[in-house]
Amino acid sequence: MINKWKSILKIRGKGIYHNLLAAMEKRQVNARLANYDPSVLHNSNPVKNHKITFVIERMAKYNGGQTSILRLGTELSKLGYQVGYIVYKPQTKSDMIECAGCNLSNYQGEMYTNKYLDKLNSDIVIASSWDTVSFTKKMKGYKMYFLQDYEPYFYPFGELFLLANKTYEQGLHMVSLGPWNKEMVEKNCRATSPVDYIEFPYEKREYPSCHRDYAAYAGKKDFILAVYLKYYGKRLPCITQYLLRQVKEEFKKDGIFLQIKYFGEDKSFRCDAGENLGMLSKKELLALYKKADFGMVASMSNISLVPYEMLATGLPLIEFEDGTFPYFFPEGSAILTSLSYMDLYGKMKEVIKKPGLLEEMHNTAEGYLESLSWQKSAKQFSDILGGLL
Repeated sequence: MINKWKSILKIRGKGIYHNLLAAMEKRQVNARLANYDPSVLHNSNPVKNHKITFVIERMAKYNGGQTSILRLGTELSKLGYQVGYIVYKPQTKSDMIECAGCNLSNYQGEMYTNKYLDKLNSDIVIASSWDTVSFTKKMKGYKMYFLQDYEPYFYPFGELFLLANKTYEQGLHMVSLGPWNKEMVEKNCRATSPVDYIEFPYEKREYPSCHRDYAAYAGKKDFILAVYLKYYGKRLPCITQYLLRQVKEEFKKDGIFLQIKYFGEDKSFRCDAGENLGMLSKKELLALYKKADFGMVASMSNISLVPYEMLATGLPLIEFEDGTFPYFFPEGSAILTSLSYMDLYGKMKEVIKKPGLLEEMHNTAEGYLESLSWQKSAKQFSDILGGLL
């Protein structure tokens, strides 16, 4: 009888869990559908391109994507454009200003709350993520779409994947941050509008090169590994932690202690084999990069700013060979690992024994980084806008 009730409870437990997941998915999809406009627009070229407005969900602190939008908007403002940022979710202007200032202290441009969505007159209005597209389509102005990632990959294949993917087919003029998004859209979508791209830059002044004694690595017994970790699947949170737990054990056999410092996620996020430092300010990030001996990022979709920042400070970088890092940086800029922890352990051990390899990686990455700037990328964006007139 006891075993019978155990079986019944087990079956019911599975049913409750299944229904809970289904209910959560339904709520998420319905919330998106409430504002989703599947129509394809006819985008007439603008008469002017002076006033530009970026549409975002809401301003948030420590947000890399919004920092890039603020940087692009600021550089466009310096080129003479009148730039604004508008949210579609409720948020006070003072909170927007505070969050924007946290991401970029010297940003330029005007903040607009969501009550201005149907009132603003812009020459160019730019969606910044797939959920902003439907709001952008309702605003006045030539419709554009700033692609910082291939957002269908944020979800398992299914309804949200489809909704995100279809926004690339709705007639907005797309501009990708880097060529990878452009290739993904052209490969996977039936886009009827232009798809351009600008170079993926970084801010040199915030993450200056730091002197590093790579030669000293050969005699060290204690290494600090700074790891950018998010719970999103595109950041390989489970795989990364599994690999590092095993690698740490392998180094332990050699008498080497690997200190793993995770960052990028809320401090409540539990991490294996290391310490979670939480979400860090720019000042805290620079301090971590200076202190660390290696950095690690999983760039499985469009690359983030973190690999650029790490490499700019001279921090030897570990990336995944199956990710997008090789798409952006020249060969020999970083340690590329497979999904095998023995592969990662072996490659780290090799560069520790032969630190001259780290010097070569640094020189390769530094040479490429020197060619990038937000000023250059904003000028490329401005040239795209100029071509519309």
